[in-house]
Amino acid sequence: MSSFPARLLRVTLLVGLLALPVHIASAQDQVRETRSVASFTGIEYAIPGTLHLQQGNGRSIELEAPKNVLDRVETTVEGETLEISDGEDSGVLARLFGDNGLDTDQVDVYVTAPMINRLSLAGRGHMEGESRIKSASLSLNVAGSGSMEIELDTKELSVQIAGSGACTLRGQADSTDADIAGSGDLRAADLTAQRTKVRIAGSGNAELNVVDRLSAEIFGSGDVRYRGRPEIETNTIGSGDVRPIE
Repeated sequence: MSSFPARLLRVTLLVGLLALPVHIASAQDQVRETRSVASFTGIEYAIPGTLHLQQGNGRSIELEAPKNVLDRVETTVEGETLEISDGEDSGVLARLFGDNGLDTDQVDVYVTAPMINRLSLAGRGHMEGESRIKSASLSLNVAGSGSMEIELDTKELSVQIAGSGACTLRGQADSTDADIAGSGDLRAADLTAQRTKVRIAGSGNAELNVVDRLSAEIFGSGDVRYRGRPEIETNTIGSGDVRPIE
């Protein structure tokens, strides 16, 4: 018959072994996956998380997320556009404003492409340029509450913001054409543009850096602030105004 001290020792050892950290693979583990896609020049990002964008010689796409989330992310090319979305479409609002029911920010998508001329962000995700984007023309679209940070070098820049999202830009452009509908923000005081046209409908705001000519239309309470000494043409209806950055 075992003595009490011996039984106590065995129990103590068993408890100690059970207390050792044991890693069990689960759906919450971060998984990194490389995917093959056809060539593209535009990107539509419609899920939460962050898209890390680089312009480079090669073309690649890598995703990092929990396994159960990764299985739901679809990457397809339609025409010249890489579409990154949740495969479970939840209707018209999802298609317009993204997320499609995917409720996690634990997603990182890394995209490299040699040519980029259109970037579209839908929902509450974030798009971050990790290298300067150079293109003859570049179109940027933000719909929803997401944010975009891009450094660029282009001749013709088009920016559209619908909702409460934000677009932060650096670099240079010959001409900029911007539309803000809602309460979104265009933060482009570090983007030097020769000519800029901006239209605001709502309470959105724009910070600009303009060399030659600035044309601003405001319908609502939005504001335009600018650096530089451009010729200015304004048309305002409401309490919005146009004035220099102090």
